[in-house]
Amino acid sequence: MTELLTPEGYEQTKEKLRDLQSRLAEIKKRTDLAPAHLASVRRSYNSMIREYLQEIRLYEVKQSKLNTLTPV
Repeated sequence: MTELLTPEGYEQTKEKLRDLQSRLAEIKKRTDLAPAHLASVRRSYNSMIREYLQEIRLYEVKQSKLNTLTPV
């Protein structure tokens, strides 16, 4: 199980996710990579993207629960 993000870690993870998605889009456009290498890179990037999304979702659920429990 991964450690829950701090607010700073949440923002950093969102930034890393955006960067990784951008890099993946650029990688897909490249024609100089061998098909096997391209597939390996895409699998790796997609795996990291899934991990970042999971961490972000866990943080958002935790924050949502805290906000509903805390009277305003």
